Amino acid sequence: MITQRALVLALTAAMAGCAATPLQVPQAATILVTRNAPPPECDFRGEVRGSQGNFWTAEFTSDEDLVVGARNKMRDAAYQLGANYVQIELEKQSHNTTDDSLGGTYSSVIIGNAYACPRAASAVVVE
Repeated sequence: MITQRALVLALTAAMAGCAATPLQVPQAATILVTRNAPPPECDFRGEVRGSQGNFWTAEFTSDEDLVVGARNKMRDAAYQLGANYVQIELEKQSHNTTDDSLGGTYSSVIIGNAYACPRAASAVVVE
């Protein structure tokens, strides 16, 4: 019985690596994340970053979930700074290159600058 319980716990832990990291603060979902510069009336709050994935969970997590999880962590960090707009400065996905059997992306890192914008300005993306 102990062996079955240990197997179930191990499988549960492994499966936890399969999904995107969820937002810790639901309100952070409203933060605009873009490559575009913020409107001029926005106030810089700080640099934020988000990351997800590692070599060990790569086989169990889709490339999309790695990017979504990294963005969710970045949105949470921006929310903590009182920001509602993030301009992406760097977005990097690490890939397995030494072993073709391992497949695609194994981690995603996104770095950006967080801004507090008037609500009307944060809804407008400046090209």
